[in-house]
Amino acid sequence: PGILTHWPWEPLGNFKYVIVAPWVFHSMYSFIQGDGRDLTYLSIFPMMLWRMLHNQIWISYSRYRTAKGNNLIVDRSIDFEQVDRERNWDDQILFNSILLYVG
Repeated sequence: PGILTHWPWEPLGNFKYVIVAPWVFHSMYSFIQGDGRDLTYLSIFPMMLWRMLHNQIWISYSRYRTAKGNNLIVDRSIDFEQVDRERNWDDQILFNSILLYVG
């Protein structure tokens, strides 16, 4: 592991979404106050939520098909060690949202 193998918000655990909160509140505040009414700035958070929901649906569906399916390539169950390694799939979405808010 090197310097770029872990996300900076990894120690926060499930509270990592707090990082995006200031930009979300600022986008809502500036939209309500009428400071330009930038819909692009306001739509970053709903798009982030949509991407997370979309990814979760596909992950759940693919794991369901693997667990329930009768056409197994290898006769063994799901390896939970692999599932645990893939639990940080939303970090890339969080990183892209931060880049969009900053940019």
